[in-house]
Amino acid sequence: MKRKIAVLTCGWSSYFLVDFINGLKRAAKDQNIDIYIFDAYDYVEFSGFPNYTGYSIFGLIHYEDFNGVIILADLINNQRVLERERLRVLKAGIPAITINKKLNGFSCIHIDNYSGFYELINHLIKVHGISDLMFVGGQEKSVDFAERYKAYRLALQDNNIPFESEKVISLQGCEYNYAYDWFSHYLKDGKPCPKALVCANDLTAYAIMKVAAENKIKIPDDLRVIGYDDLNYSRYITPALSTVRANAEQAGFEALSRLFNLDGEVLLKIKSLPVFRATCGCAVPATVNQNAIITQLFDFSNKQEAFNSQIDQMNDIFSEAADVFTLLTNLEMFFSRSHKFEGSDFCVFMRSDWSSILINSSENLPQNLSYGPNLQAVCSIQGDKKYLREMIPVRDLVPAKMKAGEESNIFLFIPIFHHSYVHGYFVSKNNLSMLDNNFGYNWTHNFGTCIERFRKKNMYKQMSQQFLKLSTQDALSGMLNRVGLEKLARPYYSQNKKNGLTTVLFFVDINKMKTINDKFGHLHGDLAVKTIAAAVMEVVPKNWLCIRYGGDEFLVVGNSRNYNGEDYCVKITERISQKTKIMKLPYRLSASVGSYLLPSNSNLTLEQAVEEVDKIMYRKKQEFHKNEDKEDK
Repeated sequence: MKRKIAVLTCGWSSYFLVDFINGLKRAAKDQNIDIYIFDAYDYVEFSGFPNYTGYSIFGLIHYEDFNGVIILADLINNQRVLERERLRVLKAGIPAITINKKLNGFSCIHIDNYSGFYELINHLIKVHGISDLMFVGGQEKSVDFAERYKAYRLALQDNNIPFESEKVISLQGCEYNYAYDWFSHYLKDGKPCPKALVCANDLTAYAIMKVAAENKIKIPDDLRVIGYDDLNYSRYITPALSTVRANAEQAGFEALSRLFNLDGEVLLKIKSLPVFRATCGCAVPATVNQNAIITQLFDFSNKQEAFNSQIDQMNDIFSEAADVFTLLTNLEMFFSRSHKFEGSDFCVFMRSDWSSILINSSENLPQNLSYGPNLQAVCSIQGDKKYLREMIPVRDLVPAKMKAGEESNIFLFIPIFHHSYVHGYFVSKNNLSMLDNNFGYNWTHNFGTCIERFRKKNMYKQMSQQFLKLSTQDALSGMLNRVGLEKLARPYYSQNKKNGLTTVLFFVDINKMKTINDKFGHLHGDLAVKTIAAAVMEVVPKNWLCIRYGGDEFLVVGNSRNYNGEDYCVKITERISQKTKIMKLPYRLSASVGSYLLPSNSNLTLEQAVEEVDKIMYRKKQEFHKNEDKEDK
């Protein structure tokens, strides 16, 4: 039987994470082990508040179903979440290893961010004679960034270089754009450029080099730059970047290799390695194939463009779907033919009540961090082909078909949510492309946003229908009012003609309404209106339009689709008689009813047809008065 390993992480450090997983794969080879990677994404909302809803993905894990756990604790920027998961793992009694941050009761593998970075900075000072250095980093509070900063401080101290706090730049984040904006403004403000910039990661270093080139600052002649991570581009850019290789792949290999052979709490350090290239001033022979660089850049550009196109098409599907059934059908059709990034085996699982959430009319959904007891596969692609929309218990995590086979597999789980409401998750098999360039975050975040847009669209549609109902409904009779005649009856009549249907009209007029009002008061007049209206609506088909045409006049508009020649004139008068018989009214309440049929090829407008049926009704009303006069005599 296969062993199962749970890996908990936060996917922002995608380069590190991919290397680490490759180390896990190397260790799992031929070991009959399945690796389940639960990848959360935290972020800061536009309001400035941190959003930790993505950590709900860890709630899927039943640790007792796993044989071991690896927690990339340094990437999970929420101490409360770490403590919660620590206690759950301890309760399950399974072996666990953390990466880069020690948790009580667990062994820890630590990548020595300090020594490699210290060695590179020390090399910059001693070998190249640089004493004017500036440190550029982000506000990340992780152990690895703290160690890089420590390496900078101690390298200065060991070489008798005074530490100056103004030469430590704390950016909003260690990303390209933050560093680019900072250095651009720094130079624009006329501040002195140091001899060397020590960057906390390679992305920051790339941005510094770009701004330097734009300002005709030569590297390494005028400015030395070093980074950390040794990303692929670091060896290809010109000049090649001096950096540090974190050895994440080896950390992943060691973590899985040692997981089942732990002897107490073990602390293992994996040394980072400095890489000396041209930006620190080393005369390293150029070995770069320019064609390879161009090909890689072109491939990256094409991949990003293809991913953006995939996202745009997903947006269109959600925007254009009129109902839930159409949405699900179109999503399945789309992913059946287009799933380059999602992989050949993947599922989109949603809570079992997902359909009802899509038509929920609340302005904002309440907080929900649970996936519920069961999950619905709204889209399932297995072996590049569409599979059943099956329902599975949440504990199963993936369909049985996806788990089948003897080979070791890697399953990647990413939550789908919007603000604080969890809808479900995306899971893929043996496909890490979602970790590239934060594709996984962008894909699932967009999916969650699309769900909310679809829900809001339905909410506004319901509100619009409710408003239309309120604006077209007569409060006293419950029928449509004259506005309803314009907005609903006209289009209804036009549609009948278009569909080749005969339009059926009935006109109802309360007899002696003025006498009822004058002799018995308007309350009885209102009662008369409500009684006759109720009788009409109880008799005619529910999908016909009933309109209060005037104070005591009612119009019914139907069609031949559900009309078989019934004499509704008689049925309405009989129903009125039945209702009034038990009401014990001090007057006789009745109505005159006229009918008219309009074939689809009729040239009459609806208004002209109403005039015709009104004439018919009026003749019947005259007959009523004549008969009543005879009875009085």
